[in-house]
Amino acid sequence: MIRRPIVRFAAMFAAVAGLSACSDTLGLRASRAVAYDTLSAYGMTSTPVSFPVAYSASDGLVVRVDPSISFDVAFDLTADSKVRLIPARRISTTRLITGLATATPRVGMQLVKGTFESMTKAPSGGYAYDSTFVVAPGDGVVLELSGDACQYSLSSQLYAKLVVDSVAATRRRVYFRAVRDPNCGFRSLQPGVPKN
Repeated sequence: MIRRPIVRFAAMFAAVAGLSACSDTLGLRASRAVAYDTLSAYGMTSTPVSFPVAYSASDGLVVRVDPSISFDVAFDLTADSKVRLIPARRISTTRLITGLATATPRVGMQLVKGTFESMTKAPSGGYAYDSTFVVAPGDGVVLELSGDACQYSLSSQLYAKLVVDSVAATRRRVYFRAVRDPNCGFRSLQPGVPKN
């Protein structure tokens, strides 16, 4: 008889605690500052396999494309010197890397509305998942990423944005800036440790 009221009280306490935690990002606290990177990569087509042609937002690095698929987007150039951003899942499908197309984390992208600098928080929706984007220098893209970096977190997404600054077509090189929030579930894209 005494057990029922205790169980009810415990259930009510858990519900109240859960609701109070919903006021911020799943009750999480950010511990790392938003990172800024200035980088360059090569266009994937007609480039030696040892050259870095892809970007890993969780690490802030440009990397080569290999069967490990340890990147988020790869770069390629169009005939008119625009930049094609290709999500990792498209690469694993295109190259027919057995079993990796479904294991490769999805990447959501959308164009930055307004200037690159004015976007200080990643949108909560509106992403096109695993779709290729073509951008000209000056165009910014926001990324929603899921992958190993957040596998032990309550939230499975990281957010970043990048803008192509210039293209050296003869060298097949892309120069870009990226801003990334290394805290899982946080959408801040401005300096400092995110508050929410």
